[in-house]
Amino acid sequence: MSAIREFLRRVKTSGSRRSLSVKTVAMGRERVFDAFDIGEDTFVIERAVASKLSEHPSVLLVEKSDLGRKSRGRVMTLTTGNHSVAAFPLLDGRFWKLSKLHPSRRSETLMRSVICANVVGDTIEISQRDVPTRKVVLADGWLLGTVGFAMDGVVMGERNDSTLDHYRRLGQEWRVKPLAWTEAEMKSALAASRKRISTDLNYYHSAKGVHFLSFSEFRRFAGLAQSEPEEFVKALRELVSVYEGNGCSFVRMPKCRGHHEVEFFGLRRGVALEKLIPALERLLEEIDRGRIGQLGVIQEAQELLSLYESLLSSSAFVDETSNVFIETLYMYITGEIYSVMGEGSTPAFDDRRTALPGATFTDGRAQFHPGTDERTEILLSNIRALMSKDEIIEYANVYELRTDDDNLKLGRGKTREIVYKTNRGPLEHSLVEKRLSRASKGYSSYMLSRVEAFKALGVHLSEYRILRRRTGRGRVVLDYYIRRRCEGEPLDAVPANYYCSADDSSVEEKEVVLAMAALMGDAAAQNMAMKKYDPETDSPLYGIGKEIYEFEYDIAAQRVVPKSVSTCSVRGSFGWPDLSYEDSNLQAIGAFYFEHFARSLREFARGHAVTEREAAERFMDGFEARTRAMEWQLSVMRDKFEAFSPKLPAKYDFDRKWRFVMWSLERQERRLPILRKMFFRRLEMLGDGK
Repeated sequence: MSAIREFLRRVKTSGSRRSLSVKTVAMGRERVFDAFDIGEDTFVIERAVASKLSEHPSVLLVEKSDLGRKSRGRVMTLTTGNHSVAAFPLLDGRFWKLSKLHPSRRSETLMRSVICANVVGDTIEISQRDVPTRKVVLADGWLLGTVGFAMDGVVMGERNDSTLDHYRRLGQEWRVKPLAWTEAEMKSALAASRKRISTDLNYYHSAKGVHFLSFSEFRRFAGLAQSEPEEFVKALRELVSVYEGNGCSFVRMPKCRGHHEVEFFGLRRGVALEKLIPALERLLEEIDRGRIGQLGVIQEAQELLSLYESLLSSSAFVDETSNVFIETLYMYITGEIYSVMGEGSTPAFDDRRTALPGATFTDGRAQFHPGTDERTEILLSNIRALMSKDEIIEYANVYELRTDDDNLKLGRGKTREIVYKTNRGPLEHSLVEKRLSRASKGYSSYMLSRVEAFKALGVHLSEYRILRRRTGRGRVVLDYYIRRRCEGEPLDAVPANYYCSADDSSVEEKEVVLAMAALMGDAAAQNMAMKKYDPETDSPLYGIGKEIYEFEYDIAAQRVVPKSVSTCSVRGSFGWPDLSYEDSNLQAIGAFYFEHFARSLREFARGHAVTEREAAERFMDGFEARTRAMEWQLSVMRDKFEAFSPKLPAKYDFDRKWRFVMWSLERQERRLPILRKMFFRRLEMLGDGK
């Protein structure tokens, strides 16, 4: 039995049922409610709601003390339709006089004290709106404790900063609903948000409680005027007739951020109120007064449809399968549109990173959550093994890092990240755990040998640790590793204000932009020295987000400036296919790498207020400086580098590749004047479209 059905069964069998039922009528539809008392709590359940769980029933949670009652306990309602179906009769006392609020206090109570939620699948999905985090947390604890829902049965439906921080400190960020990353996930989220109120009209219900009616659904609604005229009138009443208890219709009932209970999706703010809604209201008035016949209603419905289409801000909103429709509506139903429109995205949220079930730590002891897999348990165990004496984990959150081509089910991806804090450190630590690209014998040692060799040369790589894993049959397999997360941001994620003048945010600091170009050259030198190459994409894996740029505050300049760049991945190193010690090979290496470097530099320069020539000069300055530093390190430690032979399986050919890398690095340093000319020539050829 599902958790929701089990909850309903438990309430009806364990609760003390109140003798009388309550009937309400809204939009011509009668609903019957029963109330059950369990201890100090009261559960108001609409009859037959169990048969309509697929319609995402509405849930209300409120403390009795907030309803003007001098008693403890809570009220929980479960109804079909929207939240108003239960909210108005609850607040005005029609539900067994559970509320004794003065009319002047009802609106504020609904906004600040009543928690709205919906049944989505087998979970209770909470919409916080303007309710304080403290009340949400207490209600969540009540649902998990007193009511008996499992931890994965209650989800925070919107990403409120303070609530997000609370659950992060419990290691439960996974219980805050993540934003979708793939198109399939967006489509799934839209499908899960579909909801009805009283008629057969289908809406997309947002985390803020707004019901969005799409143009496609409005077209179906208009067609009912001919095929099912009675249903058309019912739906029309649902939209524009005055709702009892509020004095206005759903399309005029204030809800959130200037939106109303029902919104016509795809129209600019205020357009529906000015043009479409008055026309709908006039049609209903004509029908009620008998001033229009059936043919007239059909004609009016088609004219309203044409009006709606003409008012759409984008023609793409006509088609619910279009990417524009899916992505835009998704931003509205999740509430992310409001961040984009001026408040800035939630800093703690990275849409490429999705939280997974993990553990809550109490005095350093882990209490694992339902749904935590073996991989996460082992990851957390390894982190605890890194702790010093008397150091314990206060909290930890485990995430899966998503990629553009990652359509795997959540939890099956290659890369995870753990962010944790201990009692001995003021800041969080972050480690990345990843599955090795190969499971063959000795590959983990081959990877670790490359990492340590390049770090010794001066390449900025993280610390790596290989993890020991066991398969179901007990065979030991070395197939995962942990590395520290590189401090900073990939190039395309560097905040725009980092480039701006401290005195005038509309003006870029030229020197900061050029300093970034120098770091790009620094990263390019590291990339070329490692001989990074992916044969599948014929790419050096440069400029794809693997270079991480760190900033610092410069006291003299009194501003944030670029500090350093790290290469966060060893993937592809030792990859250059030709290991011959020939000038022609050196020429091929230079041509290949500088083709990609030039394209990345050109794209960067075009986005900033510097000339391509200026950026290119600094790029090569950075390239030359890093190359000389690595070659100097090689020269002073030559004996040790040449003696390095980690005894790996012959198939990895480590010794020959390592010798080639050292030889190539020497030539890279000797040929710097040639490489500089080659780089500028490559940029000129790109300018000619070649």
